Amino acid sequence: MSTWNIHGVIESFDSESNEGIHPLVLRILKQRGFSEDDIASFLNPQYEHLNDPFLFRDMRAVVDRIRTARDAGEHVFVYGDYDADGVTSSTLMVETLREVGIREVDVYIPHREREGYGLNNSAIDLIKSEGGSLIITVDCATSNAAEITYAKGLGIDVIIIDHHEEPEVLPSDAFAVLNPHMTGETYPFKQLAACGVVFKTVQALWQSFDLPAGHEKWFLDLVAIATVADMMPLVGENRIFVSFGLKVLNKTRRPGLKALVETAAAKGDIGVYEIGFVIGPRLNAAGRIDHANNSFELLAQTDEKASRELAAALDRTNTERQSETERILKDAQEQAKEQYEAGKKVLCAKGDDWQAGVVGLASGRITERYYRPSLVVTMVNGRMTGSGRSIPGFNITEALQRSSEFLERFGGHEGACGFTLASPDALMPFVESMNRIADSLLVEEDLVKKRAIDLEMPLSLVDWDVVGALEEMSPFGIGNPRPTFASRGVRVDTVSLVGSDGKHMRIMFNDGKRQVQAIAFGFGEKWHDVLNPGDLADIAYEVSVNEWQGRKSIQLKIADINHHT
Repeated sequence: MSTWNIHGVIESFDSESNEGIHPLVLRILKQRGFSEDDIASFLNPQYEHLNDPFLFRDMRAVVDRIRTARDAGEHVFVYGDYDADGVTSSTLMVETLREVGIREVDVYIPHREREGYGLNNSAIDLIKSEGGSLIITVDCATSNAAEITYAKGLGIDVIIIDHHEEPEVLPSDAFAVLNPHMTGETYPFKQLAACGVVFKTVQALWQSFDLPAGHEKWFLDLVAIATVADMMPLVGENRIFVSFGLKVLNKTRRPGLKALVETAAAKGDIGVYEIGFVIGPRLNAAGRIDHANNSFELLAQTDEKASRELAAALDRTNTERQSETERILKDAQEQAKEQYEAGKKVLCAKGDDWQAGVVGLASGRITERYYRPSLVVTMVNGRMTGSGRSIPGFNITEALQRSSEFLERFGGHEGACGFTLASPDALMPFVESMNRIADSLLVEEDLVKKRAIDLEMPLSLVDWDVVGALEEMSPFGIGNPRPTFASRGVRVDTVSLVGSDGKHMRIMFNDGKRQVQAIAFGFGEKWHDVLNPGDLADIAYEVSVNEWQGRKSIQLKIADINHHT
């Protein structure tokens, strides 16, 4: 169930728009908090509007240390994370270091199950044994204060490039830290993916080493993938990154990315959807099921034949990941259902043989289904490790901090986290602690999903001008959702089940002035015996375009239906 939160009502469009901006778009953006100046820059993102990378307080120190490493012929290791953000960040950092003249550059990405997230002393020992004197971490290490102190004791400098939330124990022995979430950080835009922070480093290095101006834009395909895959809000600098990154991605020079898209049989232009549901899951699958080195090798690959082989392997790994997710979900959702029915606000599912790399996906599905924060844990080498997902109003990583007495290590964002318990016996008191925190922060109203609807308007206003105007707001994603509209009291003209299993519905709606086709994905099971021709309903929907046999038509994508009884 969801409640509709309608932000405004519009009955007609003004005859004149603001400097060529459609009045519907103008109204939506103003409602979303944009000023007049913000609207102009939002609709026309410019690369030149990116912030100066040297606004990061430690950026000069980072550039100088990399210059020293180049001049002294040091062996530099890029230490990454095993998700899409970490792998793209690693690729971007390695390639940039080579561009500025570092001759010995290697990458180290830990194994998710055997090593876990972030720096570990065994990896540092290996780096030391291979002559490494500088480690640049990407998408990790903000919470690895002890490991960084260990590295410093071995004579290894550590530069942190990250975007995770600030921990209680700061990495004070790090040579430099680039993380927009650190207290006292002077960089103005806080919502960068790790790869976005790496790209700011790229910009600083590009300027400082007098590399060809503008050539760094070819890296924006990686930044766009990371920003979308890591679910960063597509506003501010992220909007610029993704807008230009999609252009680069559609003519990418990377054989690996080309092969990945071809293997997945993605058609047409690559957009946010293709990153979120084609590219991102396959890059993530390697670290979840096997080893993230496979994704790194694909992105860094220059040989077309090898790229096709790597892409095919990632595609198979992704299929395995899908199967494992479904296997875990079958049991995990049963456990969550019992707790949900018992009134628990934080749901927890536990398995002994669940793939550690997939439990976060299972947690996300549980949170989506029950609209509660959730934790899914499994045993890995005698340790209980898990992932969590949350809902607005409950910062799950802050809750972990408040429950840290039960944890060996943890990290994450407001809506997602990863953790390892101090011992298996700590699970029950840990979950009880998380529920006590949730009870203090969440009321029953918070546990009902709220559907944000930009505008209520007559169905007859939906035309091709609206379709074109709304596309000017793209790319859509987190922080810039595709606008949702509501129309009340529309009549059902026709309704039919579609899809091989009849899970979806095609409906013709009519408000007396205009008839519009709609598709309702996943509505078949609930609505096929309820919604009939002649019925009246209130509908929430997105405006989209259906293309069939070369013909295009306006199509509503139904988000919710309130049936008039």
